[in-house]
Amino acid sequence: MGAAFVVVGLAFMAGLLVTAIPYAAYATPLVCIGLAFASRRFWRMGPPWWVWLIAGVVALGASFYLDLRLPRPAVDDISRKAPAFDVVVEGRVVAEPRFTQSGKVRFNFAVERLTRGSGEFAQVETIGGTLYVNLPATQAEGLYPGQDIRIKGDLYIPKGASFQGGFDFQRYLNQQGIFAGLRGEEVFYDAPVEAGWGLWRIRKQIVDVHRQALGDQAGPLMSAMVIGARAVDVPSDLRAAFTRAGLAHTIAASGFHVSLLLGVMLALTASLGTVAQVSAGLVALGVFVSMAGWIPSVGRAALMGLAGLAGLVTGRRTQPLMVLLLVAVVLLLWNPHWIWDLGFEFSFLATLGLIVHARPIAEALGWLPKAIADLAGVAIAAYLWTLPLQLYNFGLINTYAIPINVAATPLVTVITLGGLLSALAAVIYAPLGVWLSIPLGFPTRWLITLVNWANTLPLNALAVGRITAAQLVILYGLLALVVARPQWAKRGLLLFLFALGLVFIPLVGLQATRLQVAVLDAGRTPIMVIKDRWRTVLVNSGDAQTVQFTLLPYLQIQGINRIDLGLALPGVPNAGWAEIEAKVPVVRLISEEPLGGVQTERWPGAITLGQVQIEAIPTRPAVWQFQVGSERWLWLPPVVTQAGEGGNRFALQDQLVAQGVPQADVLWWSGDPLGNRLLQAVRPYGLVASNFRLRFSDQKRLEEAKIPVWVTGQVGLIQWQPQRGFTAGRGESGADLS
Repeated sequence: MGAAFVVVGLAFMAGLLVTAIPYAAYATPLVCIGLAFASRRFWRMGPPWWVWLIAGVVALGASFYLDLRLPRPAVDDISRKAPAFDVVVEGRVVAEPRFTQSGKVRFNFAVERLTRGSGEFAQVETIGGTLYVNLPATQAEGLYPGQDIRIKGDLYIPKGASFQGGFDFQRYLNQQGIFAGLRGEEVFYDAPVEAGWGLWRIRKQIVDVHRQALGDQAGPLMSAMVIGARAVDVPSDLRAAFTRAGLAHTIAASGFHVSLLLGVMLALTASLGTVAQVSAGLVALGVFVSMAGWIPSVGRAALMGLAGLAGLVTGRRTQPLMVLLLVAVVLLLWNPHWIWDLGFEFSFLATLGLIVHARPIAEALGWLPKAIADLAGVAIAAYLWTLPLQLYNFGLINTYAIPINVAATPLVTVITLGGLLSALAAVIYAPLGVWLSIPLGFPTRWLITLVNWANTLPLNALAVGRITAAQLVILYGLLALVVARPQWAKRGLLLFLFALGLVFIPLVGLQATRLQVAVLDAGRTPIMVIKDRWRTVLVNSGDAQTVQFTLLPYLQIQGINRIDLGLALPGVPNAGWAEIEAKVPVVRLISEEPLGGVQTERWPGAITLGQVQIEAIPTRPAVWQFQVGSERWLWLPPVVTQAGEGGNRFALQDQLVAQGVPQADVLWWSGDPLGNRLLQAVRPYGLVASNFRLRFSDQKRLEEAKIPVWVTGQVGLIQWQPQRGFTAGRGESGADLS
């Protein structure tokens, strides 16, 4: 029975996964039949052939089930009205407002009515759906879940990832059943209403007590270690520091929190009998899930905790691997799209690693003190099973994650246990919660110091480049081989060297031969990354938000750990250089304007870096020429195309032509109108626009001129390589546009 469940359960998960490959789901029954015959040789105690046939049907059904459960906007969903500007939406706040990293406030908003226009021209219609709302912090004061308000702002459709590995905001919202956003400007209240009771009040009281006791950094951090970072506004710089140090899991609600919570509850009620223990455990689980929210990692931890309580009642020892598989199937039946949720994937893989490898690794480290060996075994097992997925998604290695986790675990345990106690006290009597929280300031600040110190170590977060899906499958195949055939563990060094070569040899070979120009999708901010083998040139940074969500993820998946030359072009947003230098060293940064404390030097006139030559053409205004191999790019500053609105719009462009603007293969500009004289003088074979879109008239005119044009806001990341020409969309796998 157990073997049959394993086969069918894994088939269900495989059926969900293969939906990433078009039409692959239809082959799953044939694959299962093939495995039925193969299993006779390799799995003599395996299930009969008809179980494999059922597994094939289940896999095929899982693929259809995933599509059936795909969130889709209803006929009256407000997303069907987007984009729309200066509208007023009326409805109810359905999620507790949280701060964004840009200092605004975000929350989900259930819409009931939409108003367009004003006065006698106002059009009001009843509508449905949920919006993702951003508001200035001053407009969001006092908002709470369940509150009825009206918001004025602009409707928009969220953007997807512009390259593979980038943040897919559209998909993130769609999985929650949200298909549109609102950039709010002003909030209106019909009448002040006193906030009602809700779990958000308890969360707020816990966070307020911890903040009062420990301050604005350590306080929210301790709250996050108790109820999870999803429910707490941890300062963005602190959250990023924990992620970079490889300790993000310590502030995410997970199995560690559930284990501690259940351990404490069972210990406190040990003298009261099994019924009291289980009852206390169930109450603790219910409260924890209510406070942390029903997310994949919380669901996994809670259901496994529930299985542990069931084992306590029956007196039977549970099989962790079977329980883990059962929990995965249950959660994916609840929401099959969690199969693509990174929280789900990392949570289950880390738990699988702990089950199968934590103890063997700790035993192999028997020469260490037992406590340290056990901690190291846990850290190494979780790291091994999550590293391939991290390389596939982010191309990043947290180099010192294992020793940092070993050092941090005692502090995390003390903070979490103490935080649970102080949180309980905060709910009952706030001053008592404050009093109990104050001593926890010492380990909490020590943990922050440890994290900050770890992030100062050289190559702490090492960008190695993103591995392929085939490499991912092979790496997990090697780990599975060690589990299925324990004797292969004796060849651990050989397997490790093979895995190392599998990851790094292709990446090193690619880096050693790559010549590439990439223009990133950053709205109207022109950002270019030029890669010449081991050298990297970065043109412009954008603001801090662009750096975090667009530029740094791209540098990571490209395996870039150093900027050899940074160039801040005049008249372009360049406020993010400090954010870049905090993560990626910049050897040389050139700017004609000060960049907020970042050390720069003046433009020397021309620079040669390998196969890259950069020159400022001495026209008025100056234009910039980038020679990359045999390809010549020309950048037009925004002032060239934005001047002359009241008269001759192309006056400055005509001046450039008269001064002798050079010819180029590719013209890179802001997306504003280009004059025919300039195009005839430059004679580009292609145009690249850093903008959301082109005006219809300009697009039509360029089509008539038969000059291909690529707009970052429409096609995403744009890349050029000598052999492949132009590709766009999702980076390396983008469509060929040449």
